[in-house]
Amino acid sequence: MKGRTGFTLIELLVVIAIISMLAGQTLPALSKAREKGRQANCISQLKQFSIAIEMYYQDNEDYPCWLSNLYPSYLKPDKIFLCLTDLQKGRQGHGNIQFPELNDISGNPAAIGRNPEVENNSYCYEFSPIRCQWFEDSHDATEIARADTNGDGQVSWKEAKIYQSLNEGKGGQVPIVRCFWHYYNHGDKVLNLAFQNYNVFTSGPYWEATSY
Repeated sequence: MKGRTGFTLIELLVVIAIISMLAGQTLPALSKAREKGRQANCISQLKQFSIAIEMYYQDNEDYPCWLSNLYPSYLKPDKIFLCLTDLQKGRQGHGNIQFPELNDISGNPAAIGRNPEVENNSYCYEFSPIRCQWFEDSHDATEIARADTNGDGQVSWKEAKIYQSLNEGKGGQVPIVRCFWHYYNHGDKVLNLAFQNYNVFTSGPYWEATSY
């Protein structure tokens, strides 16, 4: 009687089923681990933004109008403006469809004064000179007048953020740079760079109510 030289069909199916079960348990864990690595890289880039912004502030006694204005004198290479979790590689900007005016990308006509050498940017810079409509819609005339520090009759995003810091109890936790891509692509928290002490903190999309 000859010995067996192979597997039966049933045995092969059992092996395939076991492999599929193991893969189903392992792949999500690997995906999560890769995303954690991308988050760590993003935090590192936010820290580099903080150094560049502070250097710019020391030289100019003001914040840059756009994040792209830091390139190349204060920050390079230009790939630092791309978050690894952003599958669009910065072509669609920061990804928050509520505030398209803040997209620091070549395709945004509202981004007057940005650096055209930086075509794509994954990050949301909240100290831009763009008019902050949500602030004007949610504050009364007295508050708007106090926030309008340059007296041009409207409140910019930078003026709105500084007003939040000084008058609404937000202090130094007001974000100057934000990354939404970890939230939109993986359901994780938004990464934020605070504008005063430059610490990185997490939040939901509305940082005022969900900071951690």
